[in-house]
Amino acid sequence: MKQNLWNLLLPYLLILGLMLVATPITLADEQKSLSGPAFTSASEMVYVGNKWRKQDVVYEEWAANADLAVTLDQHLYPALLPIIQEWAKVKKLDIAVHEGTCGISAGKLLKKTVDIGGYCCPPGLTDRLPGLKYHTLGIGALALLVHKDNPVDEIDLETARAIFRGKHNWWRALGEDLPAGFGQNRIRPYTRLHCKARPGHWRLLLDNEDLFSPRLTNVSTIPDMISSVEQSRISIGYEMLWMVLKYSKEDKIKLLSLNGYSPTDSAALISGNYPLYRTYSITTWENAPAKNTIARELVDYLIDNFNQVDPKYGIVSAQELRSAGWKFQENELIGAPQ
Repeated sequence: MKQNLWNLLLPYLLILGLMLVATPITLADEQKSLSGPAFTSASEMVYVGNKWRKQDVVYEEWAANADLAVTLDQHLYPALLPIIQEWAKVKKLDIAVHEGTCGISAGKLLKKTVDIGGYCCPPGLTDRLPGLKYHTLGIGALALLVHKDNPVDEIDLETARAIFRGKHNWWRALGEDLPAGFGQNRIRPYTRLHCKARPGHWRLLLDNEDLFSPRLTNVSTIPDMISSVEQSRISIGYEMLWMVLKYSKEDKIKLLSLNGYSPTDSAALISGNYPLYRTYSITTWENAPAKNTIARELVDYLIDNFNQVDPKYGIVSAQELRSAGWKFQENELIGAPQ
């Protein structure tokens, strides 16, 4: 009789024991689990065969006869081009610079047709080719955007995540002090889920596309993101400060403060208090035969003279990040300050 009673109670006792010893999941734990990685490990490496390793860089037609071939994403291109051209003039070099995207840079590096590739995201695991070194230039705030007539001025990261996850579908979820009638509007969120395999950028908001609400609208280009937010006061999206400046022609965009900090507050970004950002990097080949000493000279010059970049591009330099306690492995940013 006693044995039967013990067998009956044992499963319930085990469950009770697990409940007593289990660590409760806090809100902070849940929020952390929603965020994707900010960086990948610099020690990771993609496998390629010996034939690829022995290949030299062979320029495409746009860089034929140049001393150096460079491809830059659409943010770094306007920011760095004047400095590169001036340096080339002083050094009496022919440097061919091509505007592209992170994907274009990755493709040309894989084909070994450029000496330097520029990215607006940290390298993903598939970007870490043998002999390829990443050099961080700086970071820029990723701003949450609403229409200028939207009465909301600030938001916290938890609420932003709830909006893009579809947990908050009405503007009234952001507070009872909104103007009469506005809170009854359904929130219209927009995303641009680019560079999914690379860490950082929008993945600091939500790690992957499966976490985003199926009811939101994903756009493919930066101008589409800006125009979508401009067209309605119930919309919300995100983009870099420079891109807002470039594509918002009628001043219809408002930047939301996040966790009490404006995306234009460089000090908040540098200290790590502003949580959403992109990382800007350029590359060099470190091993023969692809290694080009001119490329490394140019990269070192850009890092040392990044203060020449116009502040309108919204990028704070690697030097400022080092001083604030961000973690680097050689020239590559690998961690935020604790």
